[in-house]
Amino acid sequence: MATPKNNSVIKAFQILTACSSSREPLNTQEVARATGMTAATAHRFLITLEDLGAIARTDKNQFQLGFAIAEMARGIKDDNWLANFAQTHVDDLVQDFKEAVGVAILNDGRVSFIATAEANRSLKTGHIIDTTVPIYCSGVGKVLLSGLPTIEREELLHETEFEKFTPNTITDLAKLRQEISKINKNGYAIDEQEMEEGLRCLAVPIKGGDSQVIAAISVSGPASRMTQERIDVYREKMQERAQHLGNLFYSESKVLPGMATPRGSFPHIKMVSDFAFVSGISARRPDETFVGARKKRNGEMELDIREQARATIENIRDVLRSTGASLTDLIEIEAFLVSMDDYEGFNEVYARYFGTDGPARTTVAVNSLPHPHQILMMKAVARMPGNKSRASPPPTITFG
Repeated sequence: MATPKNNSVIKAFQILTACSSSREPLNTQEVARATGMTAATAHRFLITLEDLGAIARTDKNQFQLGFAIAEMARGIKDDNWLANFAQTHVDDLVQDFKEAVGVAILNDGRVSFIATAEANRSLKTGHIIDTTVPIYCSGVGKVLLSGLPTIEREELLHETEFEKFTPNTITDLAKLRQEISKINKNGYAIDEQEMEEGLRCLAVPIKGGDSQVIAAISVSGPASRMTQERIDVYREKMQERAQHLGNLFYSESKVLPGMATPRGSFPHIKMVSDFAFVSGISARRPDETFVGARKKRNGEMELDIREQARATIENIRDVLRSTGASLTDLIEIEAFLVSMDDYEGFNEVYARYFGTDGPARTTVAVNSLPHPHQILMMKAVARMPGNKSRASPPPTITFG
């Protein structure tokens, strides 16, 4: 049985994320809209976070990230945050390959291994356990070089002292630039006995959510064992691991084109690691009309909870599709009804899409929602392990 998630922690994280994403401090109402909470709930969390120093209040009664968050960020040293995640993957690959594996980062122009492991074999590699390796003739170094902006890369190369370790060491800048172009094209680098004779190394990039190279993962071994056939097998498995590690630190906010504009300064969906946080969604169409809202002959509006529930759930489904996810990936839903008189009709439609094995759900009644024709709003959280697909075009989605 899966361990239940703590909703209060999720709400606090959503508030911190909203304040972090905004260029300007937010008031309580803006935080509530950005997170899909009621103003009362948002205010309660804001006050608690303010007491802890995670949120700071301005003289205009607005909120922004506090100094406690900055202190936490300063406490992240030597990329321990990545090393802790990477070591497990490194150990797994060593067991699989029976060769030395490591994850390296670029730190102040130097290549540093932050997670390493070596197989228990009689013939081993030597440099993989070193703290640093040369940037221009190691597999990880060349991968990290290839991920730098051109100007930054050129500045670093001109500051580098080139030493010829073996006959294969590339010390000519023009040839190294050609090698980097080849790495960018192929998506991997080979240290072809450039740092040590008899040693061959394969390295692939670990990319963050913005497709920028944040680290490199490599496997090294004697050239007699690191044949081309084995390198081809290792490369595919390492790229899978690199993608998974990149997913852990993936974050992206999306305002989907052609959709109803969000009623505030917040994205339609925010993806963090394997999780997708869907902002409050309703049955609102891009033209500002609502599904389930019909004007009767006497001029009164007839609001149908069943139609609005169907349209809202399908909008959640469609926004998840824009990230490669589906309703089956949902782990939590929060529903806000203007009247609990609509609870039965809402449940009736909800049951068409979800069973008791579906996402956790909370349903509350609120005094009002952003539009008088809106009687339902829903927000959702989905988990998509290893899924960063953004290939499918965004469908037509309506938001509240």
